[in-house]
Amino acid sequence: MKPGRIFIAVLVILLTGVMGSAAVWQYGRGVDRGAELERVRSMGERPPRALTIEELSTVGSLVPVRLSGRFDADHQILLDNQTRDGQFGYHVWTLLESGAAAVLVDRGWIAGSSSRDELPVWQTPGGVVEVVGHLRALPQAGIATQGNPCPVRQWPARLHYPDAQTLECVLDRELSPGLFQLLPESDHGFARSVETPGLPPERHFAYAGQWAALTLALWVLTWIVWRRRER
Repeated sequence: MKPGRIFIAVLVILLTGVMGSAAVWQYGRGVDRGAELERVRSMGERPPRALTIEELSTVGSLVPVRLSGRFDADHQILLDNQTRDGQFGYHVWTLLESGAAAVLVDRGWIAGSSSRDELPVWQTPGGVVEVVGHLRALPQAGIATQGNPCPVRQWPARLHYPDAQTLECVLDRELSPGLFQLLPESDHGFARSVETPGLPPERHFAYAGQWAALTLALWVLTWIVWRRRER
């Protein structure tokens, strides 16, 4: 076999391996994503478990939980640049405390003002409250965002996708890992839905099909070129 053909054969085999692996990976992600969304749909059918904040770490994500405690109305966080139905706004994160334990609660979305200098106003109940939600990981930005100040100069603090270390620095206390997201039926929240970050399974399956089609097209093109050179 000529050196040129050997090079082409090796290149085609390598590209086939890369694109085939991408197709298999996307298909697997689609299956996993479908199973995750199914767990989300079934979450509303399960009664919430009554737990303390200390016990939150014993349950996984997407498990409905009922918590009680007191909101810290003086130290609240606005997650910046959050849109809903095309409108700019914020997600309100409020600390829920019970004794020495505390967890950050995502109470939902509120609309922002046309002026960045004017923050929205919302109500936070005093006294002991009961909320229903589930534990989830802290959301992450799709692209790098600007850093967050610590300590903050004024409250409520407007932050851009803070990590756990930044949150503990800003709030000056140890927090229960993750973010407690209120379910739509819970009291003391705003506009919200059960969020599951990621692409829908259909998108992953479409990507898998595209990679498979590219692999097939590569082999067809290689066969055509090979046949023409033989002639």
